[in-house]
Amino acid sequence: MGTSKSYEGAKGHPNWSQLSGSVTRACETGTISINSLSNVTSNFAKFLGGSNFGGRGKSKIGGRAGIRTAQKLGGFLSDVKTKGFRPALSGIGFDVTDSTKPNEAINYLLEYCAGVASSLDETAAKAAERQLLEEIGSEAKDFEELAKNFEEKIEEYGIEELLIKYYGYYIYEHLSIDFYEKLIEEKGKAATSNFYIQLKKFLVEKVKNIARKRDVSKISWADKEGDELVKNIFEDTLKAFENYES
Repeated sequence: MGTSKSYEGAKGHPNWSQLSGSVTRACETGTISINSLSNVTSNFAKFLGGSNFGGRGKSKIGGRAGIRTAQKLGGFLSDVKTKGFRPALSGIGFDVTDSTKPNEAINYLLEYCAGVASSLDETAAKAAERQLLEEIGSEAKDFEELAKNFEEKIEEYGIEELLIKYYGYYIYEHLSIDFYEKLIEEKGKAATSNFYIQLKKFLVEKVKNIARKRDVSKISWADKEGDELVKNIFEDTLKAFENYES
């Protein structure tokens, strides 16, 4: 968690100080109030320009890499649902052998969807994807168990809900990249660790019931249709957090 990188010019952004202040105030030991966490995530949505701006990939600060990764991830998950995990991997160029380990498949999929992370936004997108993939994989002991876990989780939750969870992790990773080192320095390790544990729980809970149960079975994920869908899902995710007033 955390990085030495920082946004160029972020501190001059009109909503930066409001976001930074809410994060610093929320970071403490003990139970952090829902009000404090809501202020943090609402200010992050505002920092991106709001759901209908940042959610559409129009912000230079964040959103674009998250949307690109979500589109490729959604396409892969759709293939898993219709064809199965092994054929879906073959379709993106990964050859499964008898010796294929779960982490090899996860790492290949991570690179396929997120690519090289050279910017902060790309770093957040890749880290969020890794969190989701590892959660779906559930520490599988072999490839067959990994395949079973993917197929079952997609059946249980649906692609839309998994992408919403990915976006929740994406917001979390942005807030980690932006503030982790600052908080360690100003508030100490215990308070910082406590803040991020509670922030992640809050994000996951908050996005649980926002899926619109869209029919994504006939989506052409690689085309404009797929791009539009993942933007709609990200916009809905940000809407769950924005405009909070304490």
